[in-house]
Amino acid sequence: MNIYLASGSPRRAHMLTEWGISFSILQTDVDEIMLDAAPGDSALQNALAKARAGGRQVRDGLVIGADTVVASDGHILGKPHDKAEARNMLLLLEGHEHRVVTAMAGLRMPEERIATRISTTVVRMRCLSNAEREAYLCNPEYADKAGAYAVQGLAASFIEGIDGPMDTIIGFTMSDFYALCNELNVDLRR
Repeated sequence: MNIYLASGSPRRAHMLTEWGISFSILQTDVDEIMLDAAPGDSALQNALAKARAGGRQVRDGLVIGADTVVASDGHILGKPHDKAEARNMLLLLEGHEHRVVTAMAGLRMPEERIATRISTTVVRMRCLSNAEREAYLCNPEYADKAGAYAVQGLAASFIEGIDGPMDTIIGFTMSDFYALCNELNVDLRR
């Protein structure tokens, strides 16, 4: 069965490639929204929208949509719109625990069967000096990341600890991907 990733995220594509999964990328034009609800609900709504948009482009196969949000002190953080918003996000996260939630939706075509998963990892970020924060914001890494940081990049030194899967923070929880494949009867062996 053909696997399709309804995401432009190079991190998600890299993870699938590293695991030896053959797939194609589908470009979807989905406006990610942040609900005034539980972080998992926002991430899941966006993941489902991406999978459904991808499903309209294929006749058969498994379409995977995924979305990641960061939650702290009642705020749901998506991707920052600019450097000022990124700075505010980092200030909110520093010195506290926050949750990173990655939702994944699998849509099996042509049956239009859907399966979903949500994974959460708790992250502890240390306090940053103004110089560290501003140096980080001079690098474009923050621009397309929920919460304005990439744990697998330069921001790795900001993290004091995690409780949960690291790949949830990166944005593609592989154990959830395999669970979706099992639930939707997709055999990944070729």
